[in-house]
Amino acid sequence: MNRRTMIRSAAVAGTAAALPATAGASAAPPNQWTPEELKDRKRCLDAGLTEDEADCWLLVARAGAKFFELPELHPSTKPEVAQAIHVMQDKLLMRPTYRKYRGSTTRYLNP
Repeated sequence: MNRRTMIRSAAVAGTAAALPATAGASAAPPNQWTPEELKDRKRCLDAGLTEDEADCWLLVARAGAKFFELPELHPSTKPEVAQAIHVMQDKLLMRPTYRKYRGSTTRYLNP
């Protein structure tokens, strides 16, 4: 494992660890999403995400936006955080496909 991989892993773990605290502090009921967030939320639902997954998507976006408002401490931080956000988005976007896959291949997943 090289330095870059370790930093990326730490960034992903740090983002994931920070999300529950962020979600509790800034979670908004659906009637408090901005109009732009509501449009994005609808796209998430149309893509097959559940209500909770769509909320998570928006909270990740809010956390990322809030992070990028902070003063820059090191030039490599922004790309690393962007990568961490993309990892979270990838994990959310794979869930509808995995649910569909699991539903049609239950016998392979539960021998």
